[in-house]
Amino acid sequence: MYGYRKEHIVCILGYIALFASLIANSYLIPDATFMIGICLLPFIMYALPRHEKSMRFLPIVLVFFAGSFYVREVSFRYLTLLFATLFAMESLSGKVSPLVFWLLLIISPLFKYLSEIFTFPIRLQLSKWAGLLLQTAHFPATVTGNIIQVNGSDFSVDPACMGLQMTGFSLLAGIFLLVHFQKSTGKELPWYLSTLVIAILFGFNIVSNLLRIVVLVVFSIGPENILHDVVGILCLVLYVWLPASFFVKYFFRFFAQPVMEQIFVKQPGKPTTLAFNFIILAGCCFVIFQNKKINIGETKINAFGHSEKYDSSQLSNGASRFKSEKSLVYLKPIPAFYSTDHSPYTCWKGSGYEFANIREENFAGRRIYFGTLKKGNDVLHTAWWFSNNNHITISQIDWRWKVIRGEPGFQLVNVTAGDQKDLKQAISEWMPRI
Repeated sequence: MYGYRKEHIVCILGYIALFASLIANSYLIPDATFMIGICLLPFIMYALPRHEKSMRFLPIVLVFFAGSFYVREVSFRYLTLLFATLFAMESLSGKVSPLVFWLLLIISPLFKYLSEIFTFPIRLQLSKWAGLLLQTAHFPATVTGNIIQVNGSDFSVDPACMGLQMTGFSLLAGIFLLVHFQKSTGKELPWYLSTLVIAILFGFNIVSNLLRIVVLVVFSIGPENILHDVVGILCLVLYVWLPASFFVKYFFRFFAQPVMEQIFVKQPGKPTTLAFNFIILAGCCFVIFQNKKINIGETKINAFGHSEKYDSSQLSNGASRFKSEKSLVYLKPIPAFYSTDHSPYTCWKGSGYEFANIREENFAGRRIYFGTLKKGNDVLHTAWWFSNNNHITISQIDWRWKVIRGEPGFQLVNVTAGDQKDLKQAISEWMPRI
C-alpha cells in the first residue's frame, strides 16, 4: 500500500479515525465538494511519482501543537491534524504533492469560511458589475445594493451567489487537471506555479458567476426554476473548466520539468520516526478532543453610548444583546485577528431570515453595511460594522491588520430595527463619535 508497512497503516488509520470524528461532530460536512475531494485523494496519491522520505513538516506540526494551547478555534485544530497527517505520509512513505494539502484545505469548512468572509465585498460588487454589463448591452438596468431592476422586474442577487459550492468544484477540477497532465507528460510544475493555477481558477470562477448573473437576469430565471442550476453548470464548464484545460496544458508545455520516479525499497521504518508519529498521533487525539473554550472578549458598552432604555443580556457565545422597544443591538467581541467574526449574514440566516438589498452606504462620514431581513411577512432593517472605539471599518483585512499591529481588539456591532427611521436613530446612538 504505497510503501506502507503494518505499523504505518495503523498510524494512518488513527488519523482517518480523527478525521471521522470531525465528521461526527459536524465540523466536516460530507457535502458534494467534500465527497468529490475524498474520491480525488487516492487518485493524487497513486498517480503521482514517489519521492524520498521527509521530516520537513515536523517543525510546522510542533508549532501548531504549541499554538493549540492558546488558539482554541476548531479550524486551528483541523490545520494541526492536516499537517500531522502530511507529516505521517511523508515520513513513513515519501514526499507527497503540495496538491494534497490544497485538496484537504478546499474540502474543509475553513476554506468555505475564508471564501465567504474575504470575498464578501466582491460578491456585493457582482450585482454592480452585472448591471454595468447590462447597461452596456443597452438593457434598461438599474442597481440598488444587490438588487438589479430590468423592465420593472427586480432580481435579487444573493450575496452567496458567487457559488461557494461551484468555487470548490472549480478548484478541485484544477487539481484534477494538474494531476492528469503530470501523469500523462511525466513532468511536474513547481509548487508556486501550481498555486498560481489554483488562484487563476478562483478568478475564473468570479467571472463565471458574473456572466451567470447576467444570463439569469436577461432571461428572468428565478432560483426556483431548474434552469437556474443548469445555467450555473454551463457557465462553470464554459468559463472555468474549458479555459482551465487550455492554460494548464500551456503551463505544462512551457514551465513543467521532468520528474523521475525513485526506486522505492521496502524497508522497516526507523524506530525514532515511528515513535515521533505515534507521539504526534496521541497529541492530535488530545488536540481534537479537548473541550472548546470560548474566548470572550471585552464589550466596550459605555463607549458606544449605552443608555438605560436598553435591556441587556449576555449570550453564551460571548456576545451582548441590547433590546429596546424599537431596536435590537448585538455587540460581538472578536478575541483575536484569526477569529471568526459572527457575521450577521450567517447568524440571521440561521434564525430563518433572508437577506435582501445588501449595500454599502455612508453614515455620518463612515462606510457601513446596510441590509433588509425578510422572514415571511416580517421585514426588518439592519446595519453592521466593526469598531474598536478608535476606528470604524467594514474591511476584514483592515481590522485584522490593525489588531496584528497591536491596536485594541475589534467587535462587530449589529443594529436592527423595524423601519429605516428607527434604524438610523439606533445607529446614531451606538456609533462612537470618533
